[in-house]
Amino acid sequence: MKIAVFGGSGQTGLQVLRAALDKGYEVNALVRNPDKVDPDLCRDHASKLHLVKGDLLNDVDVAKALEGCEGFIFAAGPVKGGHPDLPNRAARVVLSAAKEAGVKRFVWLLGAAVIDERDAPDFSRKIIRTIMKLTARNVLESSERAYQQLVRSGMDYTVVRPPVLVNTPAKGTLKGSYQPPKPSGISREDLGRYMVDALTDSQLKCHSPMLSYS
Repeated sequence: MKIAVFGGSGQTGLQVLRAALDKGYEVNALVRNPDKVDPDLCRDHASKLHLVKGDLLNDVDVAKALEGCEGFIFAAGPVKGGHPDLPNRAARVVLSAAKEAGVKRFVWLLGAAVIDERDAPDFSRKIIRTIMKLTARNVLESSERAYQQLVRSGMDYTVVRPPVLVNTPAKGTLKGSYQPPKPSGISREDLGRYMVDALTDSQLKCHSPMLSYS
């Protein structure tokens, strides 16, 4: 299976790359700076990993990354100094290119503060959203606009919504639900594996699970 990974040089994206390559997938990874990708990973998987230097907001670069792919994983997030409307604009560009390429299946990373109408009510999440509105309103609003594009795309989406991410070794198995998770850290390594597995999990199609440890 050949897939595209967007945000492959980021902290979470690198874990997605490792998980996909460990599973034997061929991967086109769109990265702004190829030098940030682990050179050992590139060497060990030289025949399977193809780095595509480019920009998430450039439709030509995105189309190149999607060539020959059956699905894609979007693991990029807002970065300091980046475009304030990145999630929303990236969704517009990537979804358009995917439809043009005939790619119908994707897994997309957003934050747990993004609301789905299927979520169980929870007071603590209202507090988190209030804090987000005060400290990162642009990111939250852009993420919410992106989310509406994803669920209305007509494609086989899975949007994963973890709480706080941490750079720790794998801790265990993640589960997804519409029950608000405890505000505990999720290992990026575990998240990478979950996102790769979700790509071929038919039960997760058109769902937006919040993640926690089982």
